[in-house]
Amino acid sequence: MCNNHLLQSGGKQLVKEKQLLKRKAIMDAVLKLMEEYEFDSLTVRMICDTANISTGTFYHYFADKNALIHEILGEIDNYLEEQAVDKLTDEDEYENLLVYGRIVMRQVASTGPVIARLISGMPLPNTPEDSQKEWERMFFSIPLKIIEKGQAKGQFITEMTASEITDMYLVFIRGFVLDWARRSGAYDLQEKFDYYNQRFLGFIRTKDQIIA
Repeated sequence: MCNNHLLQSGGKQLVKEKQLLKRKAIMDAVLKLMEEYEFDSLTVRMICDTANISTGTFYHYFADKNALIHEILGEIDNYLEEQAVDKLTDEDEYENLLVYGRIVMRQVASTGPVIARLISGMPLPNTPEDSQKEWERMFFSIPLKIIEKGQAKGQFITEMTASEITDMYLVFIRGFVLDWARRSGAYDLQEKFDYYNQRFLGFIRTKDQIIA
């Protein structure tokens, strides 16, 4: 009885591992294709041919190619969350935003222009529900929480809402990574972004914080 249970558990684990590998193969195929094509021009058939799978297998794992891209973005969110947990503090929210920007750029620089194009070209939400889900993602929610705390502490201006500042900041980030991707990673992304990031964020600091 015990041996049968162990065999069943081992079999289920093996199936799960195979499924994870298959999902990863499909995601890797998309990233490989995006080295040559824009995401909007990709078809499910192109993805399947590159991953060497049938369309039936693709739809077993993903409802459509947008569901696939959201899973890849989810992996990015997981990375941001893991990195932010240890590096953000409860003191200076300006410094926390600088750190957040560095975390994003470090990931982009380590994965290459494909991920940069992916971040800068995230699919737009089509419904209020989709928009709400987007703001729940780590890419959006981490800087939003930092800015909300910064406003509460008097470190950031309040002439704009936290959501407006976050939206502006993420437009800045996406524009920066898109420029780097279009130039095929021709410059040191982290160094250049850090220089401009400090100046950009200076616009949302209160006068007292700038003087200090």
